[in-house]
Amino acid sequence: MAGIDGGLRGSEVVEAVRLGARQVHGPLAVFPLWMRSEDGPSYVTLRRALSEGTVVATEVDEDGSVPELRLVNKGDQRVLVLDGEELHGARQNRILNTSILVDKHETIVVPVSCTEQGRWSYTTREFASSDFLADRSVRHAMSESVAHALVAGAGHRSDQGRVWNEVAALHARHGTASPTAAMRDAYRNRRPGLDPYLAAFPLQDGQQGMLVLHGAHVVGLDLVSRAAQYAELHERLLSSYAFEALVRDGEPGDRAVADEFLERIAALSASRHKSPGLGWDARFEGDGVLGSVLVYRGHVVHAAFFRTGDARGAEGQTRADHHARDAGGTGAAWRIADPRERARRRKMR
Repeated sequence: MAGIDGGLRGSEVVEAVRLGARQVHGPLAVFPLWMRSEDGPSYVTLRRALSEGTVVATEVDEDGSVPELRLVNKGDQRVLVLDGEELHGARQNRILNTSILVDKHETIVVPVSCTEQGRWSYTTREFASSDFLADRSVRHAMSESVAHALVAGAGHRSDQGRVWNEVAALHARHGTASPTAAMRDAYRNRRPGLDPYLAAFPLQDGQQGMLVLHGAHVVGLDLVSRAAQYAELHERLLSSYAFEALVRDGEPGDRAVADEFLERIAALSASRHKSPGLGWDARFEGDGVLGSVLVYRGHVVHAAFFRTGDARGAEGQTRADHHARDAGGTGAAWRIADPRERARRRKMR
């Protein structure tokens, strides 16, 4: 995919992908994905690097900064960080705003979004990897607002207010609560309900991704360039898509729906933005599709595409949830613990 210098085309991504046989459970249909060749850079996952102590994730300084974290890669391998991957601890839990390939022996500041609105105090000095990626609706909202910030020249910043609204709506839909408005608590409370989905969609040999339908529509696609690393991410990615199936039903769609979504991707061209780490961040938007692809030296490292329009997570679909929160729903009593964030939020109104 050396054409990235001239702008990545959706057709290049689609042509590199092979779909497996449909798997079905409840309202979900999952098509395992493989890349037609496994090449490109080597790397380890963030979770593995954190567990082995080769990466340290902390606040940027003692006071901290809500939209930023510091990652120190002390290891001899590159580290892949996925958009939506949650880190918990330090002053408050965060998710990564974009996928990043961190070079060996490099220290970088990465863009993040808060997923725990009601805490701004240290529980640990360093962050740990969460068991979960952001729920698809939260991840979609974050990704869409980052895409718009990039177009505006504001870098990989998210609309933090919108992310908080999505976390509030998530708790409202699932009937869960959290003393600190933590997205993680919704997952922990409903975790047993995900077990049947994890069992129904087991990792396939050499699998590198998934395309997911909820009812009659595609909701998203994730693709990772290396099968061994994807295997470490499979259950967390699956959980992020399956979580909404605990509260929403539908009749799962068929292969034609999946193919039509890929055709939409193939018709798009990307805008190119420098990644905070190695490589380039290619962004796609149009015809009901929102996508981001991390490309390094012409190779796709991670691709994520979401259906927009009436997909859960799009602004129009969550507006009622936002009004419910503002009117005194699940999130109405949540407080913003960081005084600087309180001041910033007042200015936003």
